[in-house]
Amino acid sequence: MKKKATIILVLMMCITVLITPNVQARTVTSSEIGTHGGYDFEFWVDSGSGSMVLKDGGTFSCQWSNINNILFRKG
Repeated sequence: MKKKATIILVLMMCITVLITPNVQARTVTSSEIGTHGGYDFEFWVDSGSGSMVLKDGGTFSCQWSNINNILFRKG
């Protein structure tokens, strides 16, 4: 019975991985609060320039220059 339960669990995990949607990357260049791929994000800048690339799974990358204050967050 334990082996059968393990097999069912493994199959369910495989199916979940296969049906998980692939979220397209998105670039934010001005202050914004929103949702991307099921994760909340926030990008805020008061002066200077910056960008935030929102990626799959709650990850992101960022760049900035000539900044006084800037905020990047996703989670």
